[in-house]
Amino acid sequence: MSTATVIAAGGVVWREHRGERQVLLVHRPRYDDWSLPKGKLVAGEHVLAAARREIEEETGQRVILGPPLGVQRYDVRKNGASVPKLVHYWSAPVDGKSREFTPNDEVDELDWLGADEARDRLSYPRDVDILDLLDCTAEVTSSLVVVRHAEAVKRKDWDGKDTDRPLTGDGQATAERLVAVLAALGVDRVLSSDAERCAATVAPYAEAIGKKVNLHPEISERGYEAHPKAMRGLGDKAWRKGKVTAICSHRPVLPALARELGLPVGKYAPGAFVVAHRLAGGGIVHERFGAP
Repeated sequence: MSTATVIAAGGVVWREHRGERQVLLVHRPRYDDWSLPKGKLVAGEHVLAAARREIEEETGQRVILGPPLGVQRYDVRKNGASVPKLVHYWSAPVDGKSREFTPNDEVDELDWLGADEARDRLSYPRDVDILDLLDCTAEVTSSLVVVRHAEAVKRKDWDGKDTDRPLTGDGQATAERLVAVLAALGVDRVLSSDAERCAATVAPYAEAIGKKVNLHPEISERGYEAHPKAMRGLGDKAWRKGKVTAICSHRPVLPALARELGLPVGKYAPGAFVVAHRLAGGGIVHERFGAP
């Protein structure tokens, strides 16, 4: 993408109301249109955190991000020139912790509508295309976030036990930035290797939600090397129905862990992660992200 590309994020906000799925549309007085809630990223913000923040700012609704619903690409005017815009969307069910909506210059009206009414109301066909993908992904039974630990002190620079090797300053900053990302995904269980660098990567988030980090030696480098089959069965524990579980491990262990969890095997940079959702209709939807 060009450095001039405008990056934005949002979602299809939805709820179950009297046996019907309703979606939330916003009216923007500046354009006199009805659209899906979205907004631009601020400097240094992760796209997942931005999607949740923008939805709450525009609608007052606190959401949990589910499966991705695709992207939109189109041109907008900026400083008198035409520049490309890229908008990411996710399924965004409300989590019941909403605040009262206050009309403002950006959004002056909201409306909860059934899917058919929403399709008729939306001003742009591209938004209808995004909405149409919701039916395929709305029913999620459980979710996983698989994380490689953030940047750690190099082995050659550490005199103590490898298990005790800590994060660098940059690694600690990544761990802090993960808090908003994991919150956007609604993570409510935190699992980790028992190595310090893994536990420290997810500890800030666990502390933020008042949970403990559940340590699993079998997904540490030392534990995996000693007993490579010990993680068998972890997939059944990790994919817990109705839960969103974060799991932090090491680069050499992650390929075997991915296979155990039923996820594609791939490379992870420090602090990178994969988000996966198991759907009620069968199958898994996943997407990969770099470190925040």
